[in-house]
Amino acid sequence: MTPVPYRVAARRRETADTVTLDLAPAASPLRPLRAGQYAMLYAFGVGEVPVPVSGIAGDLLSHTVRAVGKVSEALCRADPGEWVGVRGPYGTAWQAPNAGGDVLVVSGGIGLAPLRPLIDDIVTRASDYGTVSVLTGYREPGEQLFVPDLAVWRSRAEALLSLPER
Repeated sequence: MTPVPYRVAARRRETADTVTLDLAPAASPLRPLRAGQYAMLYAFGVGEVPVPVSGIAGDLLSHTVRAVGKVSEALCRADPGEWVGVRGPYGTAWQAPNAGGDVLVVSGGIGLAPLRPLIDDIVTRASDYGTVSVLTGYREPGEQLFVPDLAVWRSRAEALLSLPER
């Protein structure tokens, strides 16, 4: 499968070593990615790595990348307007829970990234559920991801607790 070219539409720094890239297709987009799935992101001339989708808005894909190796470091340096290759989708999509019951989502560190589209869906429909709780943990407060989203989720969910990991 040849990577499809996507342009970096935006890059947001989440933490000192983590960014979220919003990627727009150059031509025909990939089949739609869904919560829980991932794509192979290709930094041209460097290599590729699997990265879960952390946001979906039409053809625009968001991927949150932590710089831990040559490829992820190159992706984290990608500026708006630059090109990234994308292959996928891979993996099995997650389904939102059935309406009526309570929902508890628990994550730690970068593990919040693949859960973000699912949480967005659940808190948007919070009235369909009983209690909606999102618990996140981090080693330090400066490693907290998606700070603006946390405020939105907090306003819509019954409970949201963000704790430093111990």
